[in-house]
Parts: sequence; C-alpha cells; structure tokens
Amino acid sequence: MKKLFDELKRVMKEFNIYIWCNKTMIPKLIEYFVLKNDCLMDIISWHKTNAMPLCGGTYIPDTEYCLYFKKNRKLNTTYDTAKTHYELPINIEDKNKYKHPTIKPLNIIKNFIINSSNENDIILDCFCGSGTTCVAAKETGRRFIGMEINPKYYKIAVDRLNGINANGQTSIFTDFEKMR
Repeated sequence: MKKLFDELKRVMKEFNIYIWCNKTMIPKLIEYFVLKNDCLMDIISWHKTNAMPLCGGTYIPDTEYCLYFKKNRKLNTTYDTAKTHYELPINIEDKNKYKHPTIKPLNIIKNFIINSSNENDIILDCFCGSGTTCVAAKETGRRFIGMEINPKYYKIAVDRLNGINANGQTSIFTDFEKMR
C-alpha cells in the first residue's frame, strides 16, 4: 500500500483523497497521511441499515469507513453535502444490476466529488470496480480517469457509463434527469 501512496503523492498536486477501508487499515492510513505527510483527516461512515446478520462472537459488519485526507485544500461543502455519517441500506438493486460485491451508494460518492473538486476537474479512481465514481464524476460535470484490473468489472464500468447494466440491458432513460 505504501508504494501506491508514494506514487499517488508523486503525481498529485496536493493530497485530496478518499479511501474506503476496514477498521484494521485505519491506523496505517493515519500513520502515512497524517503523521508522515501532515494531512488533515475526516472519518466518514456509512452505516448499513440492512446489514447481513452474523453469529460467531463478532460484531455485525454494518459500518464501512471512508477516510478523507487533504492538504492545503478547502472543501466546497453545503449543509446537505457535509455529512460524515450516512445511514443507508445496502443498495441491493445496484448490486444486482452491476454485479459488484462492494458497490458504494452513488449519492455518497457524488457528495465527496462535489465537496472536494470543481466542475471540469479530473477525478481519479484507481480501483473503479463497477464505475460508481466515474458515473458520479460524469453526473457532476467532472472529467474522470478510472482504472480497474479485473476485466469483468472494467467491462461493467464501461457499459454502465454507456447506460448498459451487467445483464446487457440498455435503458432508454439513462439521461432522463437531464431532459427534465
């Protein structure tokens, strides 16, 4: 992970990065970004209101964490986009439609992009999965670069940007919101 972060540090103008992680990764991320690189940090949580119940002496995995690190940057927040805690169900419909096991809610990603970039900025997602970040960038007037090592998810992301879901179904209403 350190090699990846060192490379991002080399190519970014300034740190302005969101990282979805599990709770065991948090100390390592804080060490790298806050202690070694003097970044400011926010912890954003997504509490899943319909998480899968587990047994076996562990807590239910009902919360995902996203750490935001920035340096020399002021956010473009509004009251509606400045949340650090989201209570939303797992989006089963999108999970089925785009066949990705860890798909994130589009509205959360849109808020991140609105808060930390301007129109026509370039958004980079090095692990774009089914393309949620790329879709959010497109819908908020940003340019984007998405990378995905898995050919299956790469195709799903490209198709999704073209209005085709993972089952090959095309929607004639992909730009419906823009027509209103």
